[in-house]
Amino acid sequence: MKKLIFLLLLSVILSCTQKKEIIVEEIDPFVYKTGSLKSGETLAKALISKDIDNAVVYKMVNKLDSIYDLRKSHPADSFIVRLDSLDIVHELIYIPDKISSFHVIRDTSENYFTRIDSLPVTKTIEKCNGVILSSLYKSMIDEGENAALPVMFSQIFQWDIDFFVDPQKGDEFHLVYEKISAENEFIDYGDILVAQYKSKDYDNIAYRYKNKKGLTKYYNEKGESFQKAFLKSPLNYKRISSYFGKRYHPITKKYSMHNGVDYAAAYGTPVEAAADGTVIKASWNKRHTGETVKIRHANGYVTLYGHLSKYGKYKTGDRVKQHDVIGYVGSTGRSSGPHLHYTIYHHGVAIDPLKLKNVSGPPVPKAEMADFKVVVDSLKSLLNSERLYSLKEN
Repeated sequence: MKKLIFLLLLSVILSCTQKKEIIVEEIDPFVYKTGSLKSGETLAKALISKDIDNAVVYKMVNKLDSIYDLRKSHPADSFIVRLDSLDIVHELIYIPDKISSFHVIRDTSENYFTRIDSLPVTKTIEKCNGVILSSLYKSMIDEGENAALPVMFSQIFQWDIDFFVDPQKGDEFHLVYEKISAENEFIDYGDILVAQYKSKDYDNIAYRYKNKKGLTKYYNEKGESFQKAFLKSPLNYKRISSYFGKRYHPITKKYSMHNGVDYAAAYGTPVEAAADGTVIKASWNKRHTGETVKIRHANGYVTLYGHLSKYGKYKTGDRVKQHDVIGYVGSTGRSSGPHLHYTIYHHGVAIDPLKLKNVSGPPVPKAEMADFKVVVDSLKSLLNSERLYSLKEN
């Protein structure tokens, strides 16, 4: 009996002296406000809409701009603001992609400092080959690619091929490109290193080459630039509704000369400058094309863009670059529906845009042709290889 009592007492003593694990829930003393940019919205405007003090917003945004160029901001870029219970901002976190976050931190002395956090990324070289059944876009998607890749591919060949009307069933595409991932998750595409497009009437390979001045462009095997003076077409359109030449006009009900090409497109579709030049008109045109933009280019060329719904940010006298948005599709003037009337003049004479003999940009400098040939041979081997491996890790 004494032995039993002793054992019970020992058990009580041990249980009382045993270290107990105490779980204390950590309470975060901060409040977080989150959001993402809307189309056309600045970060400052988005923060102010979250009731963040104006003076603090502009101090933090200006500090952020020193480590991230906010002109590169896009809709859906996200942000987090960390505040205390007195609504004092302690940190702004800007997240433009899945890889990096940019921090502006306010210390107790009300000084601001910055920090950049980035995930380690893996860059691999991949291949994509396919045959077009309906469109380049759908064929690449069917190969398991992201929507951005067919856009990148078409931008290389855009001066030779109009991917809205030219591709035919059976055309082939082949490309070698960089794919960026983090923690085994796809993040983005890097560069297309070499690309080939084959059709009944076209077969060409584009090689990416960076010259001694640091300028990167695509060239064919002879070192001739893929970039041309004029775009194949100045917008993304549905179909060509009227060609260059004599036609029966749907409004006047008479046969007359049509000195351009009409591209049927959705109302509001952006219209791009077909080539570098100077805007010489951005106003109403009394000769039936309504809201009209005219651009003067080198070597006696002028382009006209008619029936616009509104203009871009450029006005008469402004310089524009190829691809700058100079207006939006409409149906102003004498028009039966939304479309772009597009004309090219050469020394004052209208010529058919679809038959323009385009001029290539500067070729690879002769002094660099030996280096270029080495790059071509290397990229051609990649294009013809059956399997590619990891390029590098960052």
